[in-house]
Amino acid sequence: MDKRSASHLLLLLAVALAALLSAGCSKVKDIRLTSFGIESFSPRGLRSADAVLAVGIDNPAFSFTLTDLAGTVKYKGEAMGTFTADTVSVDRKCVKVYDIPCKAVLSERVSLLRLLSLLGDGNLEGFTADVEARVHLRKGVSKMLRFNDLDLNEYSQ
Repeated sequence: MDKRSASHLLLLLAVALAALLSAGCSKVKDIRLTSFGIESFSPRGLRSADAVLAVGIDNPAFSFTLTDLAGTVKYKGEAMGTFTADTVSVDRKCVKVYDIPCKAVLSERVSLLRLLSLLGDGNLEGFTADVEARVHLRKGVSKMLRFNDLDLNEYSQ
């Protein structure tokens, strides 16, 4: 996997993670996503990559933790690949950029060349994500959040 193809795959990961963080915190209206980007990435063969996403969060409320973060990135309903991310602990009352290690794997029926042709112009039109994560609040309270068909083009602005 060359550097360009890995960066396209990881851009999809970053956008899906940003969608999860902004949608998962929607009940606490003051928590917001401030930025996201790819801090680093390492290709792992032709079908996968490791990455560190830099995700900025403005959290004026309580602390929380995201675990079991995983999802599927789709193009016009067809699964293009899956991703998983490490646990994210968000501090209370802070504005901070969090480095989040992630892994991505292309679906068996998707070639790297096809993915590159779809992402060639950087447009995410037609790309969606199904994302889930467990949100842990203090004192052991947790809830699994699931979001289906998040429009990645909407979060790439």
